[in-house]
Amino acid sequence: MLGEIRQQEIVRLLTERGSVRIRDLTEQFGVSEETVRRDLKRLEAEGVLRRTHGGAILTEPVHRVPPPQVRAHQNLDAKRRIAQRAVELVPDRATVMLDNGSTTLEIARRLAERPVTVITNDLAIAAELSGAWQVQLIVLGGTQQKGTLTLVGPECEESIRRYHVDVVFLGAGGISARQGLTTASSAEGPVKRAMMASGSRVYCVADRSKLGRAALVSYARLDEVDAILTDGPGPDRMAARAADAEDARGPDGSADELERLARHGARWIFA
Repeated sequence: MLGEIRQQEIVRLLTERGSVRIRDLTEQFGVSEETVRRDLKRLEAEGVLRRTHGGAILTEPVHRVPPPQVRAHQNLDAKRRIAQRAVELVPDRATVMLDNGSTTLEIARRLAERPVTVITNDLAIAAELSGAWQVQLIVLGGTQQKGTLTLVGPECEESIRRYHVDVVFLGAGGISARQGLTTASSAEGPVKRAMMASGSRVYCVADRSKLGRAALVSYARLDEVDAILTDGPGPDRMAARAADAEDARGPDGSADELERLARHGARWIFA
């Protein structure tokens, strides 16, 4: 079993049970204790778990991010409002790097009539802009991530490093005070980090359903981006309403996580 598949299975077991034991994992996967310890160490570095004597426990519930085909139709009005606010931050003739995602796709659609350069690792965005005459389109290299139209891997990361851009828009599978900006894919994390390093201004775009949730892999602290663009109300108002509004609650059903987000001090822009 490949390491990444084994680690995904460990996360699944943690999500179901809350804790795992090294002895049980070695028997289940047919690998050595040393191999399991390396898996746990890597997942701990990604913020998914905390190692204990003889095993590990889940740091917080992991938000399962739906597949792209589903995400494209979820919270679409909110994503369109966020996208409209995002393009207001882009001057004409700017160079913009767009991460993969359904919200960044909406941004691309609103840039189609603008004189800008767009660099992306998302083949859906590339297809959307392929006929946009005012847009100079640059598609990054890389390996297609199975089940998506996203390019990832060392070749993608290396191609990103060749560019310095005016604005970067990143997606996120979850935004957590403890885990920061998170994504469901371990392959996407290094690509997002490379994009962050390439931009003069870096924004994360995510609708409010992502607030107070953590996906599998942490890729940045909240204060490592210039601002987080989301739809209102802000996390402070959401936390205040959490006792009455089910859709404003964190993954554990409480307002605690949203209150931590509100106190964190990151810059927020609301659409």
